[in-house]
Amino acid sequence: MKKLILFIICISTLASCIEEVDLGIAADDEILKILIVEAVLTNELKNHTVALSRMDTLVDLGIDSVYNPYTPIRDINRDLVRYETNATVSIENSNGTTYSFNEASPGIYESEIEFAAEMGNSYQLNIITSDGKTYTSSNMEIEGLASISNIYAKKTTSESGAEGIGIFVDNNVETGSVQNLRYTYNETYKIIAPNWSPNEFKLTNYEPCALPEVTYDLEIVEREEEQQVCYGNNLSNTIIQTQQSSLNSNVQKFMVRFLDQQNFIISHRYSIEVSQLVSSSASYSFYNQLNSFSQSGNIFSQIQPGFLEGNISSDDGIQGTVIGFFDVVSVSKSRVFFNYNDFYPEEELPPYPFNCSELTAPESHVSFCFSGPRGPNPCPQSIIQQVDLDLISYVKPNFNDGQCDGPHIFVPKVCGDCTVLGSNIKPDFWVE
Repeated sequence: MKKLILFIICISTLASCIEEVDLGIAADDEILKILIVEAVLTNELKNHTVALSRMDTLVDLGIDSVYNPYTPIRDINRDLVRYETNATVSIENSNGTTYSFNEASPGIYESEIEFAAEMGNSYQLNIITSDGKTYTSSNMEIEGLASISNIYAKKTTSESGAEGIGIFVDNNVETGSVQNLRYTYNETYKIIAPNWSPNEFKLTNYEPCALPEVTYDLEIVEREEEQQVCYGNNLSNTIIQTQQSSLNSNVQKFMVRFLDQQNFIISHRYSIEVSQLVSSSASYSFYNQLNSFSQSGNIFSQIQPGFLEGNISSDDGIQGTVIGFFDVVSVSKSRVFFNYNDFYPEEELPPYPFNCSELTAPESHVSFCFSGPRGPNPCPQSIIQQVDLDLISYVKPNFNDGQCDGPHIFVPKVCGDCTVLGSNIKPDFWVE
């Protein structure tokens, strides 16, 4: 939700020279004060969470979170998100029960106890930020129950004509009013590093500024942890909604996810858990509006959308200080597994998403503190520099003797160490 809101503001700013779009936000300093609330209460018995943050600067939007094999890895989410800390968060139901939340990590608040939303009760979210401002949601309740009766994968064609695999669901309405449905998913996939080697570089005693020459110890040692097979994980980052054709009718063959045939995440084994949320008309309208605003075609239109309003407001009555929606929903979950060769038994696997050409370079370099004249260096960054930055993975010895050749063959780390893209711990739910 936050990424979509940021996108709206960024696009509207860029569009100002073509068509003025009024989002109800006066200036950049006011943008930075906007509180963003992400909170969904479900009928699952668990510790529920509420995420609070402040709007980022537009500069942050230009930083790409895609892995770059030539720079050290950073946690984009933790580095850029301005989490709102030291807030007081609680949820109160219509029976007078209050559920308090503690800050489990910066900006992420978790309920002190496990509880589940129940049909027939309404719930209200209350927030007091560290500056003493208070925010309150509308009273929300579960409107109905519907279960996923079937989840399956099958070959299909996208709207753009791409061949691939669709993830489809059917459902059954159980009770209450069921018309507005939202879907999220959590996908997990096996990653096999294409240039994995049982050995790795080990650099110690590295002094890049030592004189007259750099000092270091570089060894080739056996790997100490699993880095060949890992498991990647993605959460849905788009708004997926549908409305029943008629109240309490069942959904049939609704496609939640499309996977292009060349998407590397389905190369080996893939699993997806789909969550179906029965939401309210107000919730459906908010997310539909948010999704519409995020489409540049609508942003550039002549429609003046105004400030994106949810069901959370500031108790001081000032509008435009908070964006978010406190949702109370029932949820049904289901999971499916498949292998690439289940659908494409005679075809090559999708390409790995990075160039994994084997490389070499001189092992060492001139001291960083050398003050004498030095000519241009035609060779790539030395091996010890790249090992020190954790950028490369060892492959094998190099027996060539060229101008820029070194004693080792290596690849970008992402090609030889799967932990760059995922976890080497097999999920508890995983089955082969």
